[in-house]
Amino acid sequence: MKRENLRKAVRKSLVEQLKAKGADIDLYKDQVNDYMMMWDLKEQLKDDIGENGLRMKYKAANGGSVEKDNPSVKQIPLINKQMLMLLKQLDISTDKVVKEGGGDSDDL
Repeated sequence: MKRENLRKAVRKSLVEQLKAKGADIDLYKDQVNDYMMMWDLKEQLKDDIGENGLRMKYKAANGGSVEKDNPSVKQIPLINKQMLMLLKQLDISTDKVVKEGGGDSDDL
């Protein structure tokens, strides 16, 4: 699935979960937007790792090159943690998923 299509599907899914809970008010919709911003950032970090690898070469002050850890590697777990905290705040979890059509998801 293309990234933009996946992004739309993730956002739609979050909004549907809020609707099913009767919590689709502006405050929570804004939090969904915050979640999607973090989702975009996570995807950009993954792209950076894909392009530059786990380690990157930098030019040192003395003109030589130095290899360092790619900072994106450390950022992904931090972003994921924030995303999970936001889902918790929205009370969206695997044991509380509402399937499309309104039924609870017991048969995962």
